[in-house]
Amino acid sequence: MYNNNRGSSQGGNRPRRQFGKPTSFQTPDHKRSTAVASDKAKFIFQKEVSEGYPQTKKTRAPKITESTFKTGNINLSNPHINPNLFKAPMMKTSSPEFFPQGPDVKVMPIGGASEVGMNLSAIECGDDIIVIDTGFGFGGGSKYPGVDNILPDVTYLEQNKHKIRGLIYTHAHLDHIGGAPYIIPKLGKNLQIYGMPLTLALLKNRLAEFQLDGELMAKVIDPSKSIKLGVFEIHFFRLNHSIPDCVGLFIKTPKGNIVYATDWKFDNTPFDGMLSDYAKLGDFGREGVRLVLTDSLGILKPGYQISERVIGDSIVSIIQKCTDRVIVTAFSTTVSRLQFTVDACVKTNRKLALMGRSMIKNFKTCYDMGYIKVPAGLVMELSEVQKLPTHQQCILMTGSQGEDKAALARIARDDHDQLRLQAGDSVIFSSGPIPGNESEIQDLIAMLSRKGVEVYRNKDFDLHVSGHACHEDLKLLFALTRPDYLMPIHGDHWMLNRVGELGASMGIHPEHCLISENGRIIEMNSKEVKLTDQLVVNNFILVDGTSIGAVSEAVLDERRQLSEEGALIVIVLLNKQKKVLDKPGIVSRGFIYMKSSNDMIEEIRTQTHKYLQNLNIDGNQEGFFANYRQHIKEFVADAIFQKTEKFPMIIPVVVQI
Repeated sequence: MYNNNRGSSQGGNRPRRQFGKPTSFQTPDHKRSTAVASDKAKFIFQKEVSEGYPQTKKTRAPKITESTFKTGNINLSNPHINPNLFKAPMMKTSSPEFFPQGPDVKVMPIGGASEVGMNLSAIECGDDIIVIDTGFGFGGGSKYPGVDNILPDVTYLEQNKHKIRGLIYTHAHLDHIGGAPYIIPKLGKNLQIYGMPLTLALLKNRLAEFQLDGELMAKVIDPSKSIKLGVFEIHFFRLNHSIPDCVGLFIKTPKGNIVYATDWKFDNTPFDGMLSDYAKLGDFGREGVRLVLTDSLGILKPGYQISERVIGDSIVSIIQKCTDRVIVTAFSTTVSRLQFTVDACVKTNRKLALMGRSMIKNFKTCYDMGYIKVPAGLVMELSEVQKLPTHQQCILMTGSQGEDKAALARIARDDHDQLRLQAGDSVIFSSGPIPGNESEIQDLIAMLSRKGVEVYRNKDFDLHVSGHACHEDLKLLFALTRPDYLMPIHGDHWMLNRVGELGASMGIHPEHCLISENGRIIEMNSKEVKLTDQLVVNNFILVDGTSIGAVSEAVLDERRQLSEEGALIVIVLLNKQKKVLDKPGIVSRGFIYMKSSNDMIEEIRTQTHKYLQNLNIDGNQEGFFANYRQHIKEFVADAIFQKTEKFPMIIPVVVQI
């Protein structure tokens, strides 16, 4: 969702369409670090934090002028589930039907309720707000060409930062902590942060990438204890995910109890041995849960989610069959895959090198804190590993999503100065595609195949399991908590709707299954929980290189136009009387090959010259040149469309001599 300012910059003329260096480290045998496992931990960094977004070179923080609530129609296609579809007995909830009078509780999914990623929620009651996660979304592709990341718009939170009592992190994936360097400075200098040990450590790594200075006060969560933030009393419960230290929240509010669970699954054989807190969830259900907010990404898969331990056996089995160098690519935060790769190297007598800045940093953090076990001498510099026979080499790197700048994509196109692929190498993708990345990953696999590399994918081998709850996991959550209301989050509208349908099939009243969207306020009052017509946000903030918030939908539309249909530059010379001197010059970029289209180009030059000779515009009027360029743009666009049925971007250049 973007704002409605769709004015185009120069050139946008068509109708709107619908539609590091590898390294190693010493590995002494020591136990889990307690550096961040104390009750309080301080993050101290090295550069100043400006009021506003952190500044990089030539970057200016965007000015945000919108204020208070926005009002809009509840324009969702199905804000509640159709009650006629379900005839299950109603679930017997322990939550009271009515609550005392007083300030209503406002639940605000600021990000993550209309797409995959960008998770950020806020809960407000009176003068108190708690914030949960500060994730970002991934840019690129045809939807966000050239965009690096997508941030939730925290204007409302910035304007009400005096009410914020704390920021709680559920786990350390980038779609939950990635936006921290941009968002945390907007929420106030004295912001109190809460998270599990690994979450806080990886959050520190993320913030350090931006060289932030100052002291961010962070408290380590003890899942056995609750915390009090304003009127909210928050209890924690462990959940399984593809990264350790994932927690859910049980939030006691004046208008009923909330269970907040994203991202999660139930895994009865987790690689770290930490089971989900089934007993606590049952206790919450007996105490009374008025509203459950839950992850929706796994809803498209029936049954139970597969255990992470299956992956370890598959990685070992594949590497044992490989006779040459092996490359394993995975997310740097999927800690289990890091451990499984280490274990496979030990069993197959290989040495391990690391590639990719985030992989190196996160691997070291996880090792230092005891989340992975690495034998001394196993991890070596890439240059040292390459001196070994190929059957003793293994490299763990980033790039499993086909990211253009990641290590794997660079070596696939021979753009890495320290590593070259060769026929006989094997690449193991221990990850699944993030929705929207499928084409980039397939292109990367094709490049690898052309080099004679053997590629192992999850589609063919058990190399990845999702960290998100499937049907039966969700059903168990609903059975344990027995909520009065359900609001799915973290997914697109179809995924959210499917979770709502599943809840209704379990006996949650269909009209209590709320399908919301980013920014829509859900009101918990004395009598009911309902969607409102109030919005706290109606757009995103796009990060494009060092530019933050400067890319609009109009700019994205122009980028799509350039990528799909190219551009024509039309150069017109005027005399001192502002009359055209000669036929315009035309230069094509990404539209047609000029040498093979001379006749068409010459005809358009002639037609344009004749049109401009007959064009009657007062040369003394204000805005003459802008008006003149617009006439050129419209005429040439029409002429090109008549001959090619294409809409290249027309960029007129008018020079008076």
